[in-house]
Amino acid sequence: MSRLNLNPELSKGDRIMCISMDDDHDSVPPGMPGTVTNVITVFGYKQYNVNWDNGSKLALIDGVDKWITEEDFLNRRRKKTDESVFVTTKKNFLSENFYQRNLKLLKNFKFGIWYNYLNKLRHTGVTNMIGAAPYLYMGRQRIEDQHRYDEMGEEQRESFQDVLDMADEVRDMMIRGGMKHLEDENREVTPESVKSLIRYYSGQIILAYAQMKGGNLTN
Repeated sequence: MSRLNLNPELSKGDRIMCISMDDDHDSVPPGMPGTVTNVITVFGYKQYNVNWDNGSKLALIDGVDKWITEEDFLNRRRKKTDESVFVTTKKNFLSENFYQRNLKLLKNFKFGIWYNYLNKLRHTGVTNMIGAAPYLYMGRQRIEDQHRYDEMGEEQRESFQDVLDMADEVRDMMIRGGMKHLEDENREVTPESVKSLIRYYSGQIILAYAQMKGGNLTN
């Protein structure tokens, strides 16, 4: 297969896909599509402002970040071979079709928030990550009460405090994402329907997180 057409010149309205970003911005993972909103020049470098499909608005900088057009990606998928489309200098945890498999999850639930939160939760050791889904919607008070008397080392305690500080934000994100999903599908938004959807997608998030960690969630 021909080489990727990396970093083509872009115009407002172009649909693109992120290959990699120089800074460690978890909110725009490799494979994330977006729409170019405008093009400016900053200190001699072209900067493409982008509305990413997961809600991020991080800009791409020519000569620093890497991207392809969505059209190029789709054409390459039609000519599928064993060659991997995505090459990244990051942790290489996202496969070519990760975004496609988790479209609704990444659209409605902010990747950067839940990924960072689960990393912190994993470091605490207070739960086996296979059973971590409820921690996405429990909120600070319930988590704090549940582990009030747990013995932790200094590093674990620091991570646990980070988890507590993030817990309400993560719970609220799950609620907003569940409501948005129901509204997008013209389904009735009720406390029961939101609760049911949150529980389902919490499980899906844990599965997605497992993919990123190579399937190892036992610790």
